[in-house]
Amino acid sequence: MSDKEFDEKAFEQALKGKMGWKCSCSLDIVDKKSELREVTCKNCGKTFKTNRDTEYCFRCDKP
Repeated sequence: MSDKEFDEKAFEQALKGKMGWKCSCSLDIVDKKSELREVTCKNCGKTFKTNRDTEYCFRCDKP
């Protein structure tokens, strides 16, 4: 095992120990990309994040 591989495994073990995780599959949570996208409201210009398929903020979306 090279020094680099040893350092990576040591880092992974330290991370899991600090977070209270017991298996490496739990590290998938850290690498998960957010499903939110950044949108600028076409009516008022406010920038917000949402997972909805809309181009208007909550305030401007209400009829």
